[in-house]
Amino acid sequence: MSVAYEIQRLTELRDRGELSETEFQEAKARVLAGEPHRFAMPSASANQMAMLLHLSQYLGFAFPVLGFAVPILIWQLKKDDIPEVDIHGRIVANWLLSSLIYSLICVLLLFVIVGFFGFMFLAILSLLYPAVGAIKANDGRPWDYPGSIHFF
Repeated sequence: MSVAYEIQRLTELRDRGELSETEFQEAKARVLAGEPHRFAMPSASANQMAMLLHLSQYLGFAFPVLGFAVPILIWQLKKDDIPEVDIHGRIVANWLLSSLIYSLICVLLLFVIVGFFGFMFLAILSLLYPAVGAIKANDGRPWDYPGSIHFF
């Protein structure tokens, strides 16, 4: 996420009364110093919603369309109510699009057999990343999936 976007989110949290002026200034200083994200989630329900957003990707193993549609739907419905869900939604959407692109590359590479290994690696990441993202979300911390292309 860009510095401007992070400061905008902090400003929204302050304006909604979820951050005091002191907390806002400290968080803004951390963002400007380039430190990692340290947004304080306003409540346990926000943490749980962000965690659900990450875990909803697992629906794709049973119903492929739902594994893509449900996380996007949760993100779009809750991003205005819970600003932190917007951050997690962007992370998940970036990963979903990235994994789609990686899958297309693997399909092309199937002709030289390398694509099979790419699919296996992508499947392992698709199992691990949502779990790690959900654990971090439950702790109130966003986690960018490594290898994810930043579209949002």
